[in-house]
Amino acid sequence: MLRRALLSIAGWQATGEDLFLARERHMVALERASECLRRAEGVLGQAELYAEELRLAQHELGTITGEYSADDLLGEIFSRFCIGK
Repeated sequence: MLRRALLSIAGWQATGEDLFLARERHMVALERASECLRRAEGVLGQAELYAEELRLAQHELGTITGEYSADDLLGEIFSRFCIGK
């Protein structure tokens, strides 16, 4: 009952569908990881390059799952600000 009240206050409405909500940075990270995996597929016969592309894909996914430092997050936030006169 409390859960329903809190959801109502927050403006949530049941639509009968599962909603996937993601922040823009999550979508960007998924796209980057996908690009790394495509590149990895292209260098399948070259173990070092293949491993590096997989490492980069893992890093991108880590930004979603929490392997993202506070300094990284602050850098991402402040890179979007335009400071001027």
